[in-house]
Amino acid sequence: LIEERKCVSLPCSPAKRVSPAKRKQYYINQAIRNSELTPRAKGKKSLRRLENTRYLANLLEKDECSKDDLEVCSNPALPSIFTEACTNGNYIEPWNDFMNCSVYPAFSAQECFHRIDRRLRATLKRKQIPLVGVASSSHFLLSDGTLEVIEENLLSFFSAEPHSVYTTILSSSFERLLLHAICQYMDLVSASIDYNGSRQTEVMNKQDEFLPPGLLLSAYLEKMS
Repeated sequence: LIEERKCVSLPCSPAKRVSPAKRKQYYINQAIRNSELTPRAKGKKSLRRLENTRYLANLLEKDECSKDDLEVCSNPALPSIFTEACTNGNYIEPWNDFMNCSVYPAFSAQECFHRIDRRLRATLKRKQIPLVGVASSSHFLLSDGTLEVIEENLLSFFSAEPHSVYTTILSSSFERLLLHAICQYMDLVSASIDYNGSRQTEVMNKQDEFLPPGLLLSAYLEKMS
């Protein structure tokens, strides 16, 4: 008598993913179980199919890990970027120079120029700015207010006293505009207030050190013109 075959469905769990190797093993076991429930096959093709099924089952049992696990086992984790930087000789010297640097590198002239307010940048590009002039005897009062004179006064003051407050009284609003533009270019903070009937401008350095750009604003504008 041929025993009634029982249909066994593959257990499914929506929360658990079955690996391809386990799914293949399940179907091979089903094929072996079904072959053992049927009478012994007498045909050569049936016997060959049964032998092939058992051979595949033996091969699968010898595998220590599935194909996905094998890829993980055979490919160790790649070194991180930080590890590569610490071990690669091409990166060690620049890294040491950066770590031993006591100050941050100066910004480029273009980066400094884009720190200036958009309206001030438009004014500097549109108007004919006096780049060269002669300073008065007192740096607190400029006779002509040219761009280069204002720059030299700020440079000399903050190079000697980087955390002091620079105070100046300029004769026109256009000169104060130039001063504010230079301060933004040099990463300084400036503000104008009323003082004894005049407009007095105060300038401060909010950084730990005073690091002027390598190319001054007057030279940058002359280069761009």
